[in-house]
Amino acid sequence: MKRIGLLFAALLFVVGSTMAQSEQNKSSVTVSDHSDDNDVIVTQDLDGDDLNESDVDILGYSDDNDVYINQDGEDLYSDVSITAGSSDNEVDVNQDNDGHDSDVDISFLSMNNMINIDQYGDDQESDVSISNGSSYNDVYVDQYGEDNESDVDIANLSLGNVVDVEQDGDDNESDVAISNFSNANSVEVSQYGEDNVSSVDIYNGSGDLLFEGNMVVVGQDGEKLDSDVEIGDDSDDNYVNISQEDKNHESDVLIFSGSDRNDIMVNQEGNYSTSDVEVSYGSDDNYIDINQKK
Repeated sequence: MKRIGLLFAALLFVVGSTMAQSEQNKSSVTVSDHSDDNDVIVTQDLDGDDLNESDVDILGYSDDNDVYINQDGEDLYSDVSITAGSSDNEVDVNQDNDGHDSDVDISFLSMNNMINIDQYGDDQESDVSISNGSSYNDVYVDQYGEDNESDVDIANLSLGNVVDVEQDGDDNESDVAISNFSNANSVEVSQYGEDNVSSVDIYNGSGDLLFEGNMVVVGQDGEKLDSDVEIGDDSDDNYVNISQEDKNHESDVLIFSGSDRNDIMVNQEGNYSTSDVEVSYGSDDNYIDINQKK
């Protein structure tokens, strides 16, 4: 099919305002109903106290589309939805300056999509949701600056997804949840800076011997690090590796409610390290290795 290029420049919509935002860009793109091999480029650039919004929807078995979102300014918002059996699409979101928000939703049997999120500046937020049998997608989130937050949710029989989150700066928070019989997913979280928090939850039958468990690797480098891992509700055969370097570390691991054969490894290097582990309510044959050293 002939390749179609769609170019949306920054000044599609500019709305003057006497409110908090003096200017506003809005862009909306929809690719639907078996529409394939399209290029979508959205560029939004404003100075000062402005608001940029970009919405991209790919749905209805639309495949092999490439989407590029470039936003420069304050209060940036990007929303990308890939749904209804849309596969083999690539989405790149680049946000530069302060007050960013990026949402990516992959759902309803959408396969083999690649998502790249790059955020530069402070007060950044990235939300990635993969659900309803959407499998073998690759998601990469890079955040550079302070007060960053990344949320990743894999749910409802979603298999074989790869998620890589890297946060560079202070006061970072990363939350990963894998639930409802989602198996064979790989999640890696890297945090560099002080006052970092990582939370990983695997529950509701996610991971088992037949479909292969999930793998989660968390690396934290800096002071005042906090890592929380919970595996519960018949979630089996998962592998979790937590590595913390520098000082004032805290690691909490909870395995509960019939969750079996999980492997947990915690490595803490530095002073003032604390590790708490609890295995309860009929959880059997788990392997837990805690290594603390200065």
